[in-house]
Amino acid sequence: MRLFKAILLLMLVVSIIPTVMVGWLSVSHTRELLIRDAQELAQERVKQLRLKAEGFLEDPTEMVVGLSSVPGGFFSLPRDTQRSHIAAVLNQRQEVLALTVFGADKQRQPGLQAFAVHDMAPSAVAEHEERARALLNAGLTGVRYSDVVASPGGGGPVVTLAFPVGDPVQGYMAADLTLAGLRQMLAQERVGSTGFAYLADRNGRLITGGGDLGAVGEDVSKRPPLEHLLKQREGSPDTELFHVGNFGEGRAAVVSAYSVLPEAGWAIVSEQPVEHAYRQVETMERRILLGLGGAILVALVLAAIFSRNLTQPLKTFIATSLELARGKFGVEVNLKQKNELGELAQTFNYMSKQLLAYDMETRGLYESLEKGYLETIVALANSIDSKDAYTRGHSQRVGDVAVQIGREMKLTERELRQLQYGGILHDIGKIGIVESILTKQSRLTDQEMATMREHPAIGDAIIGPVTFLGPVRACVRHHHERWDGTGYPDKLQGDSIPLLARIVACADTFDACTSTRPYQKAMPLEKAMEILDNLSGAQLDPRVVLALRAVLAQQGVRLEGHRQPVKLAS
Repeated sequence: MRLFKAILLLMLVVSIIPTVMVGWLSVSHTRELLIRDAQELAQERVKQLRLKAEGFLEDPTEMVVGLSSVPGGFFSLPRDTQRSHIAAVLNQRQEVLALTVFGADKQRQPGLQAFAVHDMAPSAVAEHEERARALLNAGLTGVRYSDVVASPGGGGPVVTLAFPVGDPVQGYMAADLTLAGLRQMLAQERVGSTGFAYLADRNGRLITGGGDLGAVGEDVSKRPPLEHLLKQREGSPDTELFHVGNFGEGRAAVVSAYSVLPEAGWAIVSEQPVEHAYRQVETMERRILLGLGGAILVALVLAAIFSRNLTQPLKTFIATSLELARGKFGVEVNLKQKNELGELAQTFNYMSKQLLAYDMETRGLYESLEKGYLETIVALANSIDSKDAYTRGHSQRVGDVAVQIGREMKLTERELRQLQYGGILHDIGKIGIVESILTKQSRLTDQEMATMREHPAIGDAIIGPVTFLGPVRACVRHHHERWDGTGYPDKLQGDSIPLLARIVACADTFDACTSTRPYQKAMPLEKAMEILDNLSGAQLDPRVVLALRAVLAQQGVRLEGHRQPVKLAS
């Protein structure tokens, strides 16, 4: 009953929680609304700025591009008519500073170059042509814009556009456009009391805008909104993007929105410090939180008084339960209370002792079972090796070497045990091969070799019904597969060969080279590793061969100058 009373009192205290939840939900909901309003305002602002920026860029661009669609074709007109069309564009659009016509060979056409300013400096003319030729040489399929540069006369940023005329191409046109109007528009744009808007090219360099950002061409790619945009555009640079949210951290955090002008790939960005954009949010939060503070304080004090008698025993239960979960059977809870918690502690201690007894019994059974499995496996392997004196002990050695390679490759203990079994059983299928072929001292005929190559599939069929050997079937069936896909029985290639089978194949080849056989004497280790290196990438997995070398190095074996065959330490 004591626990019941404590819970009852705690429930009475917790009745304050609904009030707190309502207050918290009010804060969260109102905060979300105010934040959404601030972000929607930034979103709408940047959309309007984008429309204005597109208008500043599209109107003169359409006027220049319109030359390519004059009746009869621009390049079919008399030279005087061509000049008059060019002059008309310069007169009608003050944003067009220069216009140059190029032939199909990308050479400037004589007399078809005009400038809005008659006393244009030669250097400015050269720079205009240089930007135009860079666009032509990049290969044009439509209108394309150059990087923005500063006007020599201080008239604002200048961009060069170029486009082909005719299909097939009869020539090209290039024009310089001033962005002075765009600069003036962005300079007058106000984003709250401290925010500003600016325009940047696809490489993160400043085109124009408000704020203390520097001159045209200044690198602003590290500003949080632009840095986010450039990362988004890495995979698809021509995709039209739009985003609004918080960028940056600490005092440098800003509420920003950006959008991309699809034709030029420029980004129009609006920034405002978070502390100014969300000022209403902070004011609202303070008012609501102050009202909730008193109620929460009272609830905390009362909850601490009435819950202490519950939390201390529960902490003890939690700590002891974790020890039990980690396998420390037999651990007990030292709790002397004469209530429901005390009875629970006694029940827990009884359960823990029973688990300890079951665990000790299970461990003994498991060790006996595993020992019996291993003895059975060794007996099966010995039955194979006994047919041929030259291969006696081969299966055990392959298993040992495979385990050391697997340990070097950071395999788990479970996988290492599977390697041990797989190495020992890899040739179990030879039980099904007639002894005259198995022990033949001379070269096998093609028919005999085909019969011998059946032993992986035979071995797989032998151990298939044995459930606990399921994970090692791959070692038995695929230890003669080759890295280049020319092995047998399934002609697997590369990583499609199970890793354990690749390791057993390497260990099998290593033992074959360093053991005496009817057709060869045991090789020196240096010669054996030379052969394995030659087989690496063709028959054997290169990573497994490197792991075998690392095993030898860890055992202090030096390949240079070594002339005696060695057996790896088990």
